[in-house]
Amino acid sequence: MKKRGFTLVEIMVVVSVVGLLAGMGAFAARKGVQNSRIRQAKTELSMISTAVLQLAWDTGKWPNGRPRTNGGSAERWDISPASCGLMDTDGSYDNWKGPYYDGALRDPWGNRYFFDPDYRINGVNHVAVGSFGPNGVGPNRYDSDDIYVILDD
Repeated sequence: MKKRGFTLVEIMVVVSVVGLLAGMGAFAARKGVQNSRIRQAKTELSMISTAVLQLAWDTGKWPNGRPRTNGGSAERWDISPASCGLMDTDGSYDNWKGPYYDGALRDPWGNRYFFDPDYRINGVNHVAVGSFGPNGVGPNRYDSDDIYVILDD
């Protein structure tokens, strides 16, 4: 009489293959989520950069209260207060015609978007708005996962 069924080795091979495929699927899903968060941050920063430039053109000042012609070195690590002039004003912005922005002020990783008038890229300072990216490392620690838009107008 011949017995029917699978050997232990055959079952172990099938379980290993299924586990490998599941691991590859989880990795792809995690990578997809990360890529969508990066795209979301870039889109939001594009809108914030337009708002910051509109504020600067209307009032002659950046969100740090400094003249548009000289942003100085006063970074704003949180651009939501009225003192920044994007969503509201504290009265320090002449010719304010806002609100200029009413969207998210936190990036997809939960960190605040920033304004930096001397953001250093390849040894050169630029006016920029940005996110510290997935690792959230900042302020004044520029690394490869930062997401930013240069505002040099």
